[in-house]
Amino acid sequence: MRRTSFLILFIALLVCSCSAGNKSVSLIGNKDYQHALTKILPLAEQGNAQAQYNLGLMYINAWGVSQDFLKAAGWFQKAAENGNMEAQFNLGTMYYEGMGVKQDYIQAEKWYRKAAKQGDVESQRRLGNIYYHGKDLAQDLKEAVKWYRKAADQGNVESQSILGDIYSKGLGVEKNYAEAIKWYSLAAGQGNTYSQISLGFIYLNGEGVHQNFSDAASSFRMAAEQGNNLSQGYVGYFYDHGLGVPQDYAEAAKWYLIAAEQGDTVIQFNLGLLYSKGKGVQQSYEEAAKWFQKAAEQGNDKALYNLGILYNNGTGVPKDYTKAYLCFKLAAEQGIESANTYLDTMSNQMTPAQIAQAQEMAKALKQPTSSAN
Repeated sequence: MRRTSFLILFIALLVCSCSAGNKSVSLIGNKDYQHALTKILPLAEQGNAQAQYNLGLMYINAWGVSQDFLKAAGWFQKAAENGNMEAQFNLGTMYYEGMGVKQDYIQAEKWYRKAAKQGDVESQRRLGNIYYHGKDLAQDLKEAVKWYRKAADQGNVESQSILGDIYSKGLGVEKNYAEAIKWYSLAAGQGNTYSQISLGFIYLNGEGVHQNFSDAASSFRMAAEQGNNLSQGYVGYFYDHGLGVPQDYAEAAKWYLIAAEQGDTVIQFNLGLLYSKGKGVQQSYEEAAKWFQKAAEQGNDKALYNLGILYNNGTGVPKDYTKAYLCFKLAAEQGIESANTYLDTMSNQMTPAQIAQAQEMAKALKQPTSSAN
């Protein structure tokens, strides 16, 4: 996004810097960079900050010249010293990333600060990052908060989200859930998934506020609609149990399916339960077995137990005592006490060979797999 804005600014400044403005724009539009360079270079050499900045852009983007980060940094330096805010940001970034210059967070801080004082929101955010993480400077959370707030007040979504974290955890400030909710809400309103989820957990767990399932469901749904797997599972759970929303098994099954297809083992088990009971979906033990199997393959204890019941009864799958015993044994080892009851009963129904086979299968499943070099 920053590079795109550079291109627009480059054209705009070229119009201001050259007498033949319209012609210059045409040269850039036609990618006649060589001709454009002949107009910009003399101005840059005369000390024109905008031209110096534009020349830096030409070198960093290889517009009519060979890409040269060192020369780009040199022209940004000249423009930055002449007070050009964008050049100050770019120079700070080159020091921060080590592009064309030796990586130097102290120099990055210096130039970000100059741009930040001129109101550059990205420089304010990056200053916050430098002090938050203590890169070559002593960590200073109060200074980080100061710059994050400046950026957040200008609508910077990343800074708003970080401030939510800072106030919810009390990092360099007194813990304040009202402030955390304020900043998370602003970021969430701009589509920040992390903030939407964070808000969801605050309301779900009643952290600093009264527990509110309705607000939790609303927050998780925002993230779910953006494709967040964790949130999709929570939305399904809320509809499944009528938490903060009217109980709706069909809506629960819809969200469970989306999350289950992305591999969420708990949700795969929950979806299997809906199919086994015919809640919100047409009852299908075959579908139940399918989802229990997927969750069981990831070690889900409840899925193993329920899959064992299906194999034991031959419901939705062919009756198979060996597989049933295997599932119950693995579930029992994870603490499902009722699985032991099935194991005791099945021991009287199975041959020693079948039991031995199931035990060997269980042992094999628990062995670490080796990968080829």
